[in-house]
Amino acid sequence: MLKALLIDDEERATDSLRLMIEKAVPEIVQVKVCNDSRKAAEIIHEFQPGLVFLDIQMPHLNGFQMLEKMPNKNFKLIFTTAYNEYAIQAIRFSAFDYLLKPIDVEELQLSVQRFLQTQQDYKQQYDLLKNIMHNIQSPSADEFRLALPTKEGVHYLQPADIIRCEAVGNYTKFFVEGGKSYLISKTLGEYDLLLTPQNFIRTHKSHLVNKKFISFIDHDGFAVLKDKSKVEVSRRRKEEVMEALKS
Repeated sequence: MLKALLIDDEERATDSLRLMIEKAVPEIVQVKVCNDSRKAAEIIHEFQPGLVFLDIQMPHLNGFQMLEKMPNKNFKLIFTTAYNEYAIQAIRFSAFDYLLKPIDVEELQLSVQRFLQTQQDYKQQYDLLKNIMHNIQSPSADEFRLALPTKEGVHYLQPADIIRCEAVGNYTKFFVEGGKSYLISKTLGEYDLLLTPQNFIRTHKSHLVNKKFISFIDHDGFAVLKDKSKVEVSRRRKEEVMEALKS
């Protein structure tokens, strides 16, 4: 009996999303709408939704301000937003799901499936929300913290401290300064999109490397890193890697 609440100041947006859910998302059996973020806490308390679709940019209280004022957040969140690169990066760095307006029905279905499959608890979500707040308040994206949810809890990394990332099937292994490593259940491609603007280089389909940790490229075509490890550089990426190291 999954119930969903749609919070957005634009009635046209909530009407469209509600219709989409009713037609294409049978897992959600009850939908309620809130078009005034100031009333959201009261409606959530009464309705007790399992899933909340939350718009970020709203008058009176934006999505983040509304969440800050709520003492209990016993529901899972999917953010909805018109294109805002800074906000989207803050959300993605905090391992949250989001839908870009205008919402695509297939993306909506995938988001709901991810919600149904996740084992993430509310405490972990609360920690991730605090990371979004940190990122949103940062003066630049260079200071965003990357949240890595694991079974043990959430680890927060500054991109500058990450030496490299390696694909392990559909997982990604992070290697950081101090010899620590973390295995995360997301693909390397997802982290490539996040970290390439942070001076990371995709040297190979299985490797994403922080440029500042590369010492040199050896004669065998490997990137030798400052921690003495070696990472393969594919032939088709070698020229691109060499150009990136010059800049």
